[in-house]
Amino acid sequence: MSASPATILVVDDEPANCRLLEALLLPEGYLTLSANSGAQALRLVARQAPDLILLDVMMPEIDGYQVAALLKADPVSSNIPIIMVTALSDRDARIAGLKAGAEEFLSKPVDRAELWLRVRNLLRLKDYGDFLRNHNLVLEREVMARTADLRQSTQLQLSEAARQVAILNALPAHIALLDRKGRIISVNNAWRNFADAHVLLSPAYGLGLDYLLVCDDAPDHSAGDARQAAQGIRAVLRGSLPSFSFEYACHSETQRRWFMLTVTPLSSDRMGGVIVMHLDVSARKQAQEDVQLLNEGLEQRVQQRTDQLQVANQELEAFSYSASHDLRTPLSAIDGYSSLLGKEIGAGASERSKHYLSRIRAGVTQMGELIDALLSLAQVSRSHIAWESVDLSAMARAVLEGYCEREPQRPVVLTITPGLQVTGDHRLLQQVMDNLLGNAWKFSSQAAQASIHFSCSAGSAGEPVYTVQDNGAGFDMAYADKLFGAFQRLHTASEFAGTGIGLATVHRIVTRHGGRIWAESMPGHGASFHFTLGKPQV
Repeated sequence: MSASPATILVVDDEPANCRLLEALLLPEGYLTLSANSGAQALRLVARQAPDLILLDVMMPEIDGYQVAALLKADPVSSNIPIIMVTALSDRDARIAGLKAGAEEFLSKPVDRAELWLRVRNLLRLKDYGDFLRNHNLVLEREVMARTADLRQSTQLQLSEAARQVAILNALPAHIALLDRKGRIISVNNAWRNFADAHVLLSPAYGLGLDYLLVCDDAPDHSAGDARQAAQGIRAVLRGSLPSFSFEYACHSETQRRWFMLTVTPLSSDRMGGVIVMHLDVSARKQAQEDVQLLNEGLEQRVQQRTDQLQVANQELEAFSYSASHDLRTPLSAIDGYSSLLGKEIGAGASERSKHYLSRIRAGVTQMGELIDALLSLAQVSRSHIAWESVDLSAMARAVLEGYCEREPQRPVVLTITPGLQVTGDHRLLQQVMDNLLGNAWKFSSQAAQASIHFSCSAGSAGEPVYTVQDNGAGFDMAYADKLFGAFQRLHTASEFAGTGIGLATVHRIVTRHGGRIWAESMPGHGASFHFTLGKPQV
């Protein structure tokens, strides 16, 4: 263990919780740091790595699971022990914490004794590797320097090992020190406690026994794992392996258990014996099994969803075919025969008859426009996105110049921010600009001096937000939830023409680009449509 006091980082978005944990740690002599968010904790760790982290789970923006996963993914901070401190006590929360990389859990309100014990044990485990390297060399040199024969060497190793037992006893793993012949020369308290709890009776907990012989003579139900352990220990003792480890099951009638066996040399001299450590990994194995079951269920649900999407796509293709062929044929017939009927009745027809014919032909035209809009919306959902560089400023300028050429007498002020380059599908983004700028042109037609702007600003997270703004009719924000739905109109057809499909198409295109769209308005004061675009999907 290091001589300097350990530094512990306390992460909690509630300052009172941070102060409480710091007060509980103070009597143990630890140095403490605090962070009130996951982002601040990551910055502190990057600047000065602590020895241990007490991490709250429920935090805004970046929760404890995300912070733990980021720390464990970074080689610089991956070995820092993490204790999740949370009010969540259900099994799913613990599985999520283990998956993220946490070593331990503490439930709120925190028990002082439990906090001290868990912190102390994790810090000792972290320092254990350094302890072995620094102390085993000294131990072996002293033992070998005083060795005259095998008995004297064993007695000296026992004496030296006894000096280290106090440290080994603090570790949760079951540890035995073996001499170069494979005899047990020392065990820690965890080894003794396990033997007592499971009625593994042997004189002096196996001290002096040939551990290799015990493994060779294991009963049939555990013979395979025991022989594998013996082979690994012999290989490390011979020096043919620098270390050895494997996991094995050790189930009882009432409990499913797994252990990891680790064998390491006492020193660089292969004649100096080995350290045999059995670490209980049952919690991790159980969590792995639970995660595997969850993944299998997830894969099944993904496959079901994929099948449903395939059926939906087939239905959509059938609809598109029907709309483009079966619906257009009777519409063409209605339009043609109504035209012939108008010529047949001639100028002598009554005004009412002419009105009826004009209404029929207007309905046919409107139905044709609706079919075109529906086909466009369906095509947006099915088409592949071709990612390329798109100049939205140039696109907006071309759209608005086209409107100005068609209505040169209309007074309008146009403002376009230059150089707005994005990455997306040129054809789909053209539809976005056509619809948004077309709406701005249409709904500002009744303004004495129309004003249309296309600009870009930074969002709350620093992302680019593109805005189309006009000073036209506007709409009531109470109906904003209907704005991007198909066939949803906030103005009557007599006020402004349209199909009610355009904004639904825009919403789908922006969503497929990984962005979002929203609007702000007030009746009589114009409208602003804002949208973002996500990163290209490779």
